[in-house]
Amino acid sequence: MKSTIDRIKNMEAVFDFLQKMVREKTVSVYKEDWFKIHLNNLLDYYENGQWLADYQLDEQGLLPENLKRGVLSEDGVYNFITDISEYIDK
Repeated sequence: MKSTIDRIKNMEAVFDFLQKMVREKTVSVYKEDWFKIHLNNLLDYYENGQWLADYQLDEQGLLPENLKRGVLSEDGVYNFITDISEYIDK
């Protein structure tokens, strides 16, 4: 369970970082290699089934109550990607 919690914390940090960069920067941030690397890590987590497994643990109440979990919201990552999709090269 510790590795699951560590993964969620890591992906939460990536998600928060990307959202912050989008809020604070201009469109040019989407072209930066560091942004693309973090975005690809988030996309991989979301699309490879790991997000779903973590989400299901959360739904079952198996994660600590004090764990920040915005990255596990059903629409959070999807909406973020949709909102910035016109600016990013996939």
